[in-house]
Amino acid sequence: MADDAAQRTRSLIERLRAQGHDAEADQLARHLTVRSVEGGLLFALREACETVLTAIEAIDPVTQTMIEELRVEVEKRLSLPVEREGTK
Repeated sequence: MADDAAQRTRSLIERLRAQGHDAEADQLARHLTVRSVEGGLLFALREACETVLTAIEAIDPVTQTMIEELRVEVEKRLSLPVEREGTK
């Protein structure tokens, strides 16, 4: 199913280029890169972890210090390396 969506997106990119919409085609092509997918998945996982940590903190405010330490670890481990963020 993912391959089908990727193929349809590539087809759309080709049609955009054929119609002279190169900038739009380039922008869409960037979303097909592995880095974009990896970044999106990491973002979603970070958001899910943040939601869970916030819920725990709301239930038991005493855990605030521990939760902050976990937030730092989540951000550190679930972020793309800085040198890769600027690459396609």
